[in-house]
Amino acid sequence: MKEIPYFMSLVKSNVLLWTIITTNSLTDINLEGTNHGYWSQQCVEFRDYSLNKNEKFRSIRITDNGSFMMLDFYTDSDKYIRNASYYFGKALNNRDASAAKRFEKLNLESDLPIEVEIVNYGGEYGTIISITVYKKK
Repeated sequence: MKEIPYFMSLVKSNVLLWTIITTNSLTDINLEGTNHGYWSQQCVEFRDYSLNKNEKFRSIRITDNGSFMMLDFYTDSDKYIRNASYYFGKALNNRDASAAKRFEKLNLESDLPIEVEIVNYGGEYGTIISITVYKKK
């Protein structure tokens, strides 16, 4: 069994996010106690969301595109790109730039293909960690 990268283990241990990932759905999830809003029926945003005491995000936007779910974690910190191997392991593709990193499909003990991309836009956009979970066909 492959070791799950640290950031992804945080996501997996979060009941709400892991339920969304494994069910591939934004419906029938309990949002009680979360600071959230809907952009549309296919997009929900959680504000000031913490995975643990050290990993807090100003926003997590989850979009159901039909063929995949995209979870975008917005933060002002660049630590995720500076310390990408700590947070995401060494599964880097050839696109290893200082402002963007794309990871190969990760094994999360799930049969769903998962890809991760980190981009540091700087300024008001900060860093965005995008997790794409492809749906079964």
